Amino acid sequence: MPKPSGQPKISDLKGTRVLVLLPPGREAEGLMTHLIRIGCLPRLDWPIPARLPEDIDVAIVTVDSDARADVRVLITSLTELSPPIIVLVGYEDPSTLQLVLELRAAAVIERPVKPFGLLTNLMISRDIWKRRRKNLERIAAAEQRQAARSVVDIAKTLLCRVRNIEMGQTHRYLQKAAMDGRISIEAAAERVIAGIMAETSGQGPPHDPPD
Repeated sequence: MPKPSGQPKISDLKGTRVLVLLPPGREAEGLMTHLIRIGCLPRLDWPIPARLPEDIDVAIVTVDSDARADVRVLITSLTELSPPIIVLVGYEDPSTLQLVLELRAAAVIERPVKPFGLLTNLMISRDIWKRRRKNLERIAAAEQRQAARSVVDIAKTLLCRVRNIEMGQTHRYLQKAAMDGRISIEAAAERVIAGIMAETSGQGPPHDPPD
C-alpha cells in the first residue's frame, strides 16, 4: 500500500548533510559510520563553532560539561530558520535540560547511540523543521499581504480626504496609476502616499485628480 504523499520516508534521509559536533574518538567514528549506512553525508567538526554553517541540513551536538561554554555561544546565533539540532546526552540533570531547551532541540538521543534511535530522530527532526519552515513562510506571506493591503487602504483614505476623490473611485485611481507606471498597485499606493505627504508639508505641488 503506497504511503500518503507528504509523509516522511526513510529514503528522504538519503543525501542529508549532517554536521556532527563531537570530539574525535570512538563515539564520533561510530556515529559517522551509522550516518553513512543510513545514506547521510556526515562531517565531523570540533570544537563547536560559534554558528552553524549554511550548507548543512541537521546538526548533532553534544552538551557535555566541557562543551557547554561553546554551546552557549552557538545558541546566540540560532534563528527560527536554523537547521534542526539533535542533542546527544549521557546523563540528565537540570543544566542539561536547560541547554536542550535553549538549543530548541528537535530531538534528544541518549548515549550509547543506537542505529534505530538515530534513524528515528533524524526523520522526526527533519520533518519538524520542514513543517516549521513552511509555517514561517506562510506567516511571512500573510504579513506581506496584510502590509500591502494596509498601504493601499492608507492611500485610498488620503486620496479621499486630501484630493477629494470619492472612496469608490480611489481603487480605480490606483489601478490607473499602476498601469501608467507599469508597477504594482502597492507601489502605486506608496507613490501616492509619498506625493500627498510632500504636498501637505509644502514640499511639492498639488496634484489634481485624473479625469
